[in-house]
Amino acid sequence: MISILRMGEDSEHDKEFDVNRPNGFPEYLFLLTKTRGRFFVNGAWKEFPAGCVVIFLPGQAQRYHASQSEKIYCDSWMHFESDTPILYNSFPFGEPIPLGESKAIEFNSLFHIICLKFYGMSPNRENILAHLVETLLLMANDENDSAKNMPEIYNRLVELRCEIYASPSIQWRVPEMASRLHISAGYLHALWKNFFATSCIADVVSARVAKAQSILSSSMIPISNVAERCGYTNTEHFIRQFKDIVKMTPAKWREKFIGQKS
Repeated sequence: MISILRMGEDSEHDKEFDVNRPNGFPEYLFLLTKTRGRFFVNGAWKEFPAGCVVIFLPGQAQRYHASQSEKIYCDSWMHFESDTPILYNSFPFGEPIPLGESKAIEFNSLFHIICLKFYGMSPNRENILAHLVETLLLMANDENDSAKNMPEIYNRLVELRCEIYASPSIQWRVPEMASRLHISAGYLHALWKNFFATSCIADVVSARVAKAQSILSSSMIPISNVAERCGYTNTEHFIRQFKDIVKMTPAKWREKFIGQKS
């Protein structure tokens, strides 16, 4: 089980900040950098951008300091123990993994939740913290795998896909989607199929139908209004696509949950 010993958010240091711990700590150290920093990795100094995750093993040497291009050095940190080894031997312990802006926001948001739980006293505090930290570590592992195996555009595609599912009522069109990513429509089609095993337009339809399912199962809004809220200008077209995916009409879907015929 994972146990947090101590942690802190957004710790600031002046530009003279310089860590040199040849024997590290007896526990794991997890860092989320908020500014640029220089880390001693594989026998050489290397500068890394803001928004990196770094995990040091117990007893691993720690050598890092502020970037001379920054006025301060800032990170969030966590010391923790685990009764079983974490991640895999191949994980780059002690080496910063750049996250990118959107991923850094995800990590910082989860870290903030962990911090709130750590300094709180909820009945299931220890179990909750153990699961949350495990999630944070798995996310770090995913980012390491993505950095090695996924092209940079993958994260931008995921962000766009999240936006589609959050706002399926928008009239999503492939040329505009491709333009946002500065790639051709054909290349967007190929990437989408490769990463998500479906086409862009099929994903848009799935997002619209998923939203329709939610609306239909919780309201008596007329079917035509549901269609409009989900980005359809033609109710019959909506009903046809809904039935193709769900294998029943919108009215039947509603009846299944609410028990009333439209």
